[in-house]
Amino acid sequence: MTTPRTKNPVPAWLENPYPRVEHSLISFPAKHILQVTINREQYMNCLPVEATIELGALWKWYDAEPELRCAVFTGAGKKAFCAGMDLKQRLDLIKTNDVAHDYPHGGFAGMSNRTGKKPIVVACNGHAHGGGFEAILNADVIFASPNATFALPEVLRGVSALAGALPRAMLLFGNHRTMDLILTGRRMSVEEAVSWGLVKEIVPQEQLLERAIAYAVEIAEKSPDSVIISRLAAREAWETGVSRATMRGQEIYSEAMLRSRNAAEGLAAYREKRDPKWLPSYL
Repeated sequence: MTTPRTKNPVPAWLENPYPRVEHSLISFPAKHILQVTINREQYMNCLPVEATIELGALWKWYDAEPELRCAVFTGAGKKAFCAGMDLKQRLDLIKTNDVAHDYPHGGFAGMSNRTGKKPIVVACNGHAHGGGFEAILNADVIFASPNATFALPEVLRGVSALAGALPRAMLLFGNHRTMDLILTGRRMSVEEAVSWGLVKEIVPQEQLLERAIAYAVEIAEKSPDSVIISRLAAREAWETGVSRATMRGQEIYSEAMLRSRNAAEGLAAYREKRDPKWLPSYL
């Protein structure tokens, strides 16, 4: 039994086939381990809405599959883990006034606001910007290549990181470091990410995935019930505050932001490779 876009056949020890995916590669590098690779290298692994919906369903399947114990999440190529949402698609939605499909409850990549049951280890193989950084902020353990950078550049595009990153960054980094990142949109180097406690290890690109898989195997060797319960218990304080803050941010600000003239201008400037010409704010 195989599924489209797999690297290898689905192993016999799985009870149920995984949901169909078109934008990622699915593989099983070791017993109990799921590997998910965003397969949009030519687009810096940015995700259209459809890809996020796919991943939301995939992570739910992963949590429900009894023999899976740990997942490794990475991107194709050596330049980017994920450059965020497909901003060109977002601009088209604004221009046509079409309604985008709702993101899954887990948020961007099905992960930025995910609670879930089981751990996700990230092998960050390059840039993690925008939604890519939002997903990483909610990962369980992160390994990164030397060329990895992290950024929330939404203020440069006329939008905002409302998929979970803002309250999570505040809890992880504190007020002043968070404001430095989100008000300038600057890039954080991988060395700075280590010093801030975000990245566990910097690993050479050619060894990155192997290191992340070996770490996932180490987790999978432990009691799966203990891993699930320990993870959820540790995240309890995080979830009760962050999820509500994310929901309120979306309820209060999201529609106004996306319908603003500055959002359209920022996204158009990105597509046209020019500096944006900002308009007065009437929010």
